[in-house]
Amino acid sequence: MFAARRTPHYEGVTQRVLVVDDEPDLRRLLRWLLEIDERCSGIAEAADSESALREAAKLVPHAVILDFMLGDTTADEMLPALRAACPEARIVVYTAAPERAEAAEVIQRGADAVATKAGGSIDDIIELALLRTADREEETSG
Repeated sequence: MFAARRTPHYEGVTQRVLVVDDEPDLRRLLRWLLEIDERCSGIAEAADSESALREAAKLVPHAVILDFMLGDTTADEMLPALRAACPEARIVVYTAAPERAEAAEVIQRGADAVATKAGGSIDDIIELALLRTADREEETSG
């Protein structure tokens, strides 16, 4: 559902990432992949909206990987508060079954990108989340 590309180079600037998913196995897998990625310096996890907001305030993440369907809410419901908690973060929402209208709503409410769990790899979601500012400007202009 999205086009992901590798970050062209690593310049030694590491990123803090918040992973929000109510599924513990997927959350652990994302954390493990981020921990071995040289672009990451800190990773926090949250299983629900309340802990996501608390962790965002503590970590001040550069990127957030957010599951659309959380146990207590959905991404579009919590995005305004999450965006307020970390206004500079790149927020990538991932979902099992995106609808065009749903994706547009999520972007409108504060996400930077929407990715699908099916049809792409988990590495693609991480790449999309870790796009650096210069890469983002290239992505939007090209």
